Formats: sequence, C-alpha cells, structure tokens
Amino acid sequence: MRSRMIADPIKLLDCSPVSDGAAAVIIANQDRARRAKKKPVWIKGVGHCAEAYFLGDRDLADPVALREASRKAYGMAGIAKPLSEIDIVELYDAFSYMEPLWLEAMGFCGPGEGGQMTERGMTNMEGILPVNPSGGVMSSHPVLVAGLVRIIEAVLQLRGEAGARQVPSVNTALAHGINGPCGQSHCVWILGAD
Repeated sequence: MRSRMIADPIKLLDCSPVSDGAAAVIIANQDRARRAKKKPVWIKGVGHCAEAYFLGDRDLADPVALREASRKAYGMAGIAKPLSEIDIVELYDAFSYMEPLWLEAMGFCGPGEGGQMTERGMTNMEGILPVNPSGGVMSSHPVLVAGLVRIIEAVLQLRGEAGARQVPSVNTALAHGINGPCGQSHCVWILGAD
C-alpha cells in the first residue's frame, strides 16, 4: 500500500514485473500420449471467448468473455460445481485486482465475493481452492507466454512434480490466460490427471 501510485487505485506493487520467458507444450492424441516417457495430463475442456475491442464498449468490471469461456470449458469437462470439482487454479493475474475478479467470473463465488475468498484463506496453498501455487503472473510476467506458463504449472501440479509448491491430491486443474486490452479475450483450460 505504500508503493507509489501508478493509476488510482493501482500502485506499483499491484502490478506484475515484466520479464522474459519462453514456453512450449506438446499436445498429442491419446495413443501417443500413453507411450510418452512422462505421465500424460489430459485436456478435459477448453473454452475461449473475446469481447468488444474498444474499452468504452464493455464494462471492465464485468468480464463477460471469461464467464463464457469458463462456461464452455466446464461444459466440455462435465463440471457443474467448479469450487468443489477443481483442485487448483493457475490464473493470469498481471494486476492484484484480477484474481478476485476472475474468480467471480469463473463461478468460484458470486459477484463481489472474490476478495472475501482471499481474505478467508480459501485461495491459499492450504485452502479449499489453491490459486497460483506457482506465484502466478504477479511474481513473474513473461508477457507473451504467461497463459502457456499457467498450463505448464497446472501440468506440474497434476503430475505431482511441482516441488515445494506442490498441492496434495491434485486431480483437476484450471489454467487461464488472457489477451487484448484489459482482458478482452480469455481462454480457460481444464486439465485432468486421468
């Protein structure tokens, strides 16, 4: 709260540090994945949606595209109650306000309740919905691959290979990325250990 103001109410430490990075994943059909040397992780559902490009044409506090992308991904994955069916979330959080806003749009809580989830410890490593065990984009922001890094982090959790940031018993993970001005476009992946 004592860091300098960037644009009211966002302060310097509400913003992610931009960094360099590269990432890649291999997507294969079921037969090839089963023959891989590493334990495969399964894509259960994917949803993508984009809103209007111009900032004045949408309510930035109401991420319609994320709600729709989540709905599509949940439908494909057969998820009816995300809070009880998803074990961890790796979401794109370039600014501190994003985590609670995105959690609301993804249906983990009602409108205006995302901040309460964090305050109550529900999103901590030991909480009922660990969010960004990796530290998320707020800890390192390789801009062009930040969403793909969320997928990689979810895969590590599902394989039990996340080291000190491993959450116990992860079977279903959500990975999220955005692009476009102020979250114009969102992509949600539901990944499973089996």
